[in-house]
This record gives sequence, C-alpha cells and structure tokens, in this order.
Amino acid sequence: MTIRVLNNDEAYFDYPALSASQIKLFDKGAYYFWRESCFNPNRQQIKETDALVFGKLTHCLLLEPEEFDKRFVVADFGKTRRNKEYEKARENYPDKIIVSPAEKEKADKKIAALKAHELANLIFTGGKCEVPFVWTDAETGLPCKMKADKVKQVADGRLLVVDYKTSSDIESVLKWPQKLGYPLQDAFYRRGIKAKFGLSDEQVDFVFVLQSNLDGEEDVICVAGLDYDTLNAANDIVNTHIHAISERLEYWKKTKNPNVWAAYPAKMTMRYSNWYLERGE
Repeated sequence: MTIRVLNNDEAYFDYPALSASQIKLFDKGAYYFWRESCFNPNRQQIKETDALVFGKLTHCLLLEPEEFDKRFVVADFGKTRRNKEYEKARENYPDKIIVSPAEKEKADKKIAALKAHELANLIFTGGKCEVPFVWTDAETGLPCKMKADKVKQVADGRLLVVDYKTSSDIESVLKWPQKLGYPLQDAFYRRGIKAKFGLSDEQVDFVFVLQSNLDGEEDVICVAGLDYDTLNAANDIVNTHIHAISERLEYWKKTKNPNVWAAYPAKMTMRYSNWYLERGE
C-alpha cells in the first residue's frame, strides 16, 4: 500500500484522489459526486464564499495560528465581497486571503471560547495539525486522500483523530448526523489513519468538536463521537461507495458515456403518499 505525505494545502487540493467530501457527495447521488469530482475534467470549481473564507480563518487561528500572517490580511472592504473595495484589496494582496475586521473579531471570539472549554482545549492541545496525506485503496486501487484537523497520540498507543465543525443547530447534528454525512467522514478518515499508521480499529478514536456559529453563542461547544452500530454502518456504506465509484470510473474511462453520472438514468415512478391515497379513498 502506498502512503504519501503532501507538503502543503495546494499540493493536497490539486492531487486527484478520492476524499471524504466526495464520498458524501456520492451518497447524495452520482451526479453530485461527478459535478465536483477531481476525476472530472470539466468539474465545477468551488466558489469563494463568506462561509468558506471564515472556515479557513477559524481553522488557521485554531490549528496553525503561527501561519495567520502568512496566509491572511485584514482589510476593511465593507459588508460584502461583491464591491470595488474588496477587489482592490485582492489586487493589493494577491497572495493573501482577505478577511474583514468583523470576521477576524468573530473568529477570535470563537477560538477564545474553545480554549475556555476544558475538554475541547485538552483535545486541541498537542499532536499534529493539518497533515495531508494520500494512500491507495487496497481493494479498488483508487487513490484516496485526507487531512485531519488534529491527530494525536493518547494512552496505550491509541491515536485520536479530531475534526472541528461549526453549526447553527448542534442538537440536530447529534440527532441526525447522516444529514451532513459526518459518520461517512469518520469512517473514511479511519481508513486513512489505519492505512498510514498500520493500526487496528481498536487503536483509532475519532471525535468531532462542534461549536455554535450563532453570534453570542460561541461558548456552545460539544465533543461528540459515533456509537458502535453507526460506525459499523458507515464503514459498510463507505466501502460500498468506494467500489461503486471505482466501477463507474472504469466504465466512464472506457466509454466516455456521461449517462453513468446522470442524476436520473432510468425511468422513475411517482406515487401519492399514503396519506393522500387514503384521502382519495
């Protein structure tokens, strides 16, 4: 099995390999997977949004604060990135990510709250942050990649893998984790960690650190993990998806038939709900 550690974010994002985010998209449907897939020569590029920029900002301040000045610059461009002030800032700092004073202040509040939370602070103390690497899936030969927010060694030689998320409704995430594909991410990351370090299932732990993204609720923080049955189910789904993606890719390479990625390749059936059928009766 081939394991490669990539040197930086640019090398990671440019490397054509299956990721947890692509597994999540395939779970939604082959069409959504292919639209943004690294294997698609005509894939849609991910647009820069306020949420995407803010996510990069908080991750940097939390995991690699020493990198902030290298990657970011604070500039007052107003309330939106769709104006001349923002474009001017981009021209002045072409190699930096532009954030507003309000975004920086909001991110600082979030990081301060995380450090004040005893369990979250303990989890984020020590270990290695943002280490991207790739491996080859043993059964399909597909290249895979991952970049965990934090990997650290804990008692008895175990490895703890940590992923930081924000949410406007943490209770919904806890009740319905499948909506955002968190179990699939957990299962996929475990595969990568086990491949890289040669560990067993019992030697890898994974937790999500969830923080409210609502203003004034920065201190609403939850550390959460999957139960046994959910993790087993997610492992089965990830394995099935990897094989299905591999088969579709092979067929597409041979035929270049775009229908393999169609949203609805076959005839569908429309049906009244049971309530509406009873209404008709």
